[in-house]
Amino acid sequence: MTATRIDQGRFEPTVFGAVRRYRVMVLIISFLVAAAALAYSLVQAEVYRASATVTVPQSASAQSEAADQYFDSQVLLLQSQRVADRAARIANTTLNGTMLSPANFSGQASALEITPPEHATPGSFGSSIVAISFTWPDAMVAQAGVNAALQAFDEVRSAEIATQGAASVAAVERAIRDARTKGQQADLLKQRAQTLLNLQVDLATHPTIGWAPEPQVPINGNSKRSAAIGLMAGLGLAAGLAYARARRHRCVEGPDDPGAIYDAPLIGDIPPARNRIIPGRAEAADPLPVARDPDSPAAEAFRFTAGSVERIRVGRDRHLVVAFVSAGSESDRSTVVANIALAVAESGTPVLAVDADTGEGGLTGLLLPGSRPADGFGQVVSGRCAVSDCVESSPLNSAVAVLPVGYARARQPSGVPYPEAVAKLIAEAKESFELVLIDSPGLLHAATAVDLVHDSDAAVLVLGPGEAVDDHVTVADRLDQADSDVVGYIYRRERRWQRLVRRLWKPAALRAGARAERTSDPHFTFGPTGDTHSARPPRG
Repeated sequence: MTATRIDQGRFEPTVFGAVRRYRVMVLIISFLVAAAALAYSLVQAEVYRASATVTVPQSASAQSEAADQYFDSQVLLLQSQRVADRAARIANTTLNGTMLSPANFSGQASALEITPPEHATPGSFGSSIVAISFTWPDAMVAQAGVNAALQAFDEVRSAEIATQGAASVAAVERAIRDARTKGQQADLLKQRAQTLLNLQVDLATHPTIGWAPEPQVPINGNSKRSAAIGLMAGLGLAAGLAYARARRHRCVEGPDDPGAIYDAPLIGDIPPARNRIIPGRAEAADPLPVARDPDSPAAEAFRFTAGSVERIRVGRDRHLVVAFVSAGSESDRSTVVANIALAVAESGTPVLAVDADTGEGGLTGLLLPGSRPADGFGQVVSGRCAVSDCVESSPLNSAVAVLPVGYARARQPSGVPYPEAVAKLIAEAKESFELVLIDSPGLLHAATAVDLVHDSDAAVLVLGPGEAVDDHVTVADRLDQADSDVVGYIYRRERRWQRLVRRLWKPAALRAGARAERTSDPHFTFGPTGDTHSARPPRG
């Protein structure tokens, strides 16, 4: 299947999947945000909020006015500058000092909060009960502030009622003096009497005030609540970052995903191997369960995979060369090849395992443990020796022949192009062995891997969870260009901590021997960063 036909939507991540994939990052970010919120709540100054309520009765002189309109006018009066000026004087008198100003009771910097809020639409309050609060770093000041605002509102309201009532009485008295008939004068006298009565009733009727007690607990002093809010905010932030990261780095999540990329069947689903104790090292997964733990689920999975490879060979009725390829070295390809070779040998089929990954040398270290540096793949492709002269039997199973990695591949003095040298090596190996398994370098790390895949009879992908989808799309393109016959793929499962142990332990344990072999070759060169690189021959 070509990479251009891949269903990209299959690999689009979900928020839950991204959180599960990057759960360590999510936990760290959530913890840091919660810790920051907790620290902020501990270092910031404590703030107290005193709350009170006031119920405003409708005045007798305003009975003809709609209730909603009247209540709106009372809230606007409570928010007025006259109430603010008087409240500041009352509060400072109560506190015996100049601590508050009118600005603390009105304007944008006001510490006074009125419910309904200032931005509410007049006429929509719907109740005569108004809740107000005053916020201040000192509990006593907060109490004095809100109570002073209520007292000032009552006094200003009474003064306004008296002023309006006096104006109404004066207007009626002027009308009485101007009356032309005794009937008009009598009606106006009754109106003046009613106006004076309403005025006295309104002055005697005060708002019902629920005075504010002194607050005991600061509104920002709840460290548990701050930590909980910070944790929720951190989870939201971390989930968003995890999703963005997952979209940028789409990865293989399960054993069915590679089939959508390579259009090939799953021929092996390998579970994590059991652990074994390495002297002087941490506990690590056993890389060769077929040899050391033959009854384990991992060993049985390798035998099943080996049976699939055997059936492919029998179905073609000829000697078979299979190149095991991967995007890089993360999939533990060498371990897969070593276990399959041991499993095939158990059935009695002559098998040759070729370590063609000169950059790793992992297969050699697994099947020929403790062996001394010797000629191998590098010398065969450079024309220094034949395959039969370099093959060694594995001490783990004498039926497994191994062509070790050898020294670093040197420049071919004979001038034979590398593709021809690889084709010759494969042809010679097929003459002596029914099955040849090649541990090829990562297709994205070494261009020579394409030649190995092209000259092999079949190719098997080795990959595991967490590998980038974009990398495998590129691998699929290269396999198409090499006209390779991809017969299937092997999915290697492993636990996260096992992957970490392998990445830390494998370079130290397996690469040390390969590095010693490479540096001892007289044709070996060093890269500009100090890393070792084998000198590749010019392509024909």
